[in-house]
Amino acid sequence: MLPVFKTRLGGLHDFDMQSSGVSAALLMTVLINGLLMSFLDASRSLAEQVAVCVGLMIESVSTPLMV
Repeated sequence: MLPVFKTRLGGLHDFDMQSSGVSAALLMTVLINGLLMSFLDASRSLAEQVAVCVGLMIESVSTPLMV
């Protein structure tokens, strides 16, 4: 954490706290985007697994009927 500096205006400012507001917003955006991308990737993977399982079930049922 950066030390508190006295500015020319006479007020005390904690520059670390001021800049962490922007950093926190950026970090939150990155975390939310990462979470959404993980969710979308998991959804796509699950959809692919369901499609494969359904395809196998249809194939196993329809193969004896086609012979």
